[in-house]
Amino acid sequence: MKKIFAAALAALLAAAALSGCGRQVPPAAPVTLAVASDLHYVGEAIEDGGELFTRVVEEGDGRQLNYIRPITDAFLAEVVKDKPDALILTGDLSFNGEKASHEELAEKLNKVVEAGVPVYVLPGNHDVNNYAASTYLGDERAAADFVTPEQFEEIYKNCGFSAADSRDKASLSYMVKLNAGVWLFMLDTQPYYLHEPGFPYCVGGVVQDGTWTWLEKQLKKCQEAGAVPLVAMHQNLALHSERFTTGYRLYDADRLAQLVADCGGQLAFSGHLHPQHIALWQSEAGQQVWDVASGSLAVWPYLSGRVTIDPDGAGRASYDYEAKPTDVTAWAAATGQTDPVFEDFSAFGREQFAQNSTSRGADKFVEALGEEDAAAFRRAMGQANVLYFAGALTREAADALTASPDWAAVERAGQKGVDTAQYLATLVKEAGADHCSLHIDPAG
Repeated sequence: MKKIFAAALAALLAAAALSGCGRQVPPAAPVTLAVASDLHYVGEAIEDGGELFTRVVEEGDGRQLNYIRPITDAFLAEVVKDKPDALILTGDLSFNGEKASHEELAEKLNKVVEAGVPVYVLPGNHDVNNYAASTYLGDERAAADFVTPEQFEEIYKNCGFSAADSRDKASLSYMVKLNAGVWLFMLDTQPYYLHEPGFPYCVGGVVQDGTWTWLEKQLKKCQEAGAVPLVAMHQNLALHSERFTTGYRLYDADRLAQLVADCGGQLAFSGHLHPQHIALWQSEAGQQVWDVASGSLAVWPYLSGRVTIDPDGAGRASYDYEAKPTDVTAWAAATGQTDPVFEDFSAFGREQFAQNSTSRGADKFVEALGEEDAAAFRRAMGQANVLYFAGALTREAADALTASPDWAAVERAGQKGVDTAQYLATLVKEAGADHCSLHIDPAG
């Protein structure tokens, strides 16, 4: 009977008119959210598929930016079909903050809102005041318009800002009451006020002084209301790897995590890293906050998360999270795409990621290791990256990787001081559980 009532009520809400970007789900009912990060969306006016942009992709970090528009379309189509209570995007919405990319993405997100799914966004380090914003047309790179904080808010006004229950005056942070039992805190942790032509964007993140005052006040209200806080940001709350510290984890992460824990929070969402990874922050008193760093949507296998939060109305909740790949091939078939690459886009993307994520420094590998060992090294690195970024580098997978014939080249590279070999050794050492699912019981 409870399920029948919930389904009927959900149908009535879906039929109701939207106000801004938000809609209320039933009080104290479970909340289901879709979460993604680091789209690095590239607008059609920014690149023309020419030689220069192709080289940017092939010599980059593995992001499939040349297909990010269909990847994004496929993902948003799945969100509309799934009808979660909201979609959360934790920053780096654009490639390098191009105004044209933001505007094009916002148009797509507005259609998701119109379909009945509220969207909540926050900026990443690439999104605002980014002096690296460029166009890549033919063989020429040229400066492009970027967005200011005010323009970012205006472009995405239908995606959180106009529907916020509380706004921070010191930043683009805001809070939305998803229902009586779950309050969402979207935190802007970007020091874009430091950006200038010689320093186009910061990598690290920090909570501004004025934001602390606002956040502490709102979290206290959340606690007094018997709700649980769900916190989202771009940089990480927990330490995900000894290789990813400065510039990845928030500079004041411990203070933020303690504040969230003191107010009953147990889960945070971030991004920034690009691999799918889950890490735990724990206080000296044993309080715990899990930080889910969503894998970049621009990186194979194009993961996004689904989380169900079941609050009890007394400041406690259970959480169930799962990451799932985006099925670009299914979207292509449904929309009549004719490019043969879409026939098995996942296989294509995996191969491209394994290749492109190892291209940086390839010449140095040959110089240090010789042709044969360099080729073996890149194969091992490609396989490690495929597993790690998909959140699938378990202990068993790591053991199989180090037992492969190509891994001997990694060990020889480490002996010769190749830094990338140390990166691979760290991944293997830290391998453990699968990072695509998480269950959290109510705090006791």
